[in-house]
Amino acid sequence: MQKIVFFDVDGTIVTDVAEGEGKFIPESCKAAIKKAREKGNLCFINSGRPYGNVEKYILEIGFDGVVSGCGTNIHVGDRDIYHVSVEEGVAALCYNLCQRYNITAFFEGRDKTYYIENGYHVPWLEEFAGEITKQGSVVLREIDPSFTFDKFCAFHDPEDDVTEFLKAMDEHFSIIIRDETFIELVPKGSGKGIAIKKLCEYYNIPIEQSYAIGDSVNDLDMFHATPNSIAMGNGKAIHPYAAFVTKDITDDGIEFALRHFEII
Repeated sequence: MQKIVFFDVDGTIVTDVAEGEGKFIPESCKAAIKKAREKGNLCFINSGRPYGNVEKYILEIGFDGVVSGCGTNIHVGDRDIYHVSVEEGVAALCYNLCQRYNITAFFEGRDKTYYIENGYHVPWLEEFAGEITKQGSVVLREIDPSFTFDKFCAFHDPEDDVTEFLKAMDEHFSIIIRDETFIELVPKGSGKGIAIKKLCEYYNIPIEQSYAIGDSVNDLDMFHATPNSIAMGNGKAIHPYAAFVTKDITDDGIEFALRHFEII
């Protein structure tokens, strides 16, 4: 029976940081995904990244489609089958509250990311802002009435109280606390798990034949959607929530998982 497999990107198929080498995709991962598709299975990226930030070298592995922006965009073959952006009034609210509560934020759209820098400054965040600026992101100093985006990431000083900010956001967004400084906010009604269900319906594949592989807390939404949840060995924070824990990304973790479930 045909299976459908969903892969997170960072920390799952692309290393977070490889000392002295930068990020890379293990060759065993590329080969395993190719074999899975050759056997008639479907393989999808399912990432928090906006579509425009999924680089060519990742897409060149070969996928049947891309879920991006934590499920706000579903791309099958050469066309979109689902895309949602926040309403303009909600977008303005988010911008204004980030300014009020001293929050640095990335407002991510399908093709463009807007960046506002407030009180939280750390070297890795500044480096990331530089990287996405090269990819076409825009430093946002003021907004116009047409400003909108698909989802956003908020960063704050761990000493700051963001309780009121989160209360205001809860009406419109599913809130993912990534760590003590990093919050990911996805419009309610969208999500990595909802995308899995949509694509299973689209292809008429039973949810029991779906598989989700990830390494961080924003992958838990995928894990809730399928009985076949797979945590990367390097994703220790989510091991307790996975049906299966595979090896580390650099220890052929993707290949090991796909062989375990007889996908290859």
